[in-house]
Amino acid sequence: MDKEKTGKVKKRIARSAVALTTAASLITAGLFHTPAEIVKEEDVLVPPAIVETMDREPVPDEPEDMPEEEEERKKSLKDRFREILLRMPRIVRVLLLLPLWCIGTALMAVLTPLFQAVLPPLLNIVLKWVIIAAVLLGLVTAALKLVFPDLPLKKILSKRNIVLVVIYSAVVGMAGWVLEDLYPETKLLVPAVYAGAAALFTGGVLISAMFSRREKKPESAS
Repeated sequence: MDKEKTGKVKKRIARSAVALTTAASLITAGLFHTPAEIVKEEDVLVPPAIVETMDREPVPDEPEDMPEEEEERKKSLKDRFREILLRMPRIVRVLLLLPLWCIGTALMAVLTPLFQAVLPPLLNIVLKWVIIAAVLLGLVTAALKLVFPDLPLKKILSKRNIVLVVIYSAVVGMAGWVLEDLYPETKLLVPAVYAGAAALFTGGVLISAMFSRREKKPESAS
């Protein structure tokens, strides 16, 4: 048992280390465009010495220009975080930030085309499923209120019914996507499939509601 627990802990530590390294590498690659920006010496980052002079008193009406403070305010969070990292000793930046930058750049080079190729079609599919679920939920709600006006809206839009609508919409949407992908010539028939599936589901819900109300009437009469 102790060996199993130790193994589980080691796996969790390894996963956390991989996740942390991945996140740190992506952040580093986003902050620095080239490795030269990491290893070069930044003279600008050394804070200037503060010298106080007591020769004369400041004139109250004299306008004070503070361009450094204005520039500091205008700096974004990214620029400030970048400056914090560049304040680290050069040897630390070379041994720590440079390997992270290499890993992050490689990951971005691999993941960016993948996301560009996969994400738009995936978003399109998800949007279709959301539209199907919304239309189906509205159709079922309208049908139930039309046939059973005394049925509370809260009961119609219960968690169970919403989950059923979401699952059914996902199945119908997946079926339509597979149909379009395997048989492109049937693309014009997919809306008819969606309409038939919605009518079938709505009819099933109405029949189920009728039987459930008939079962409840004898119980209330007795």
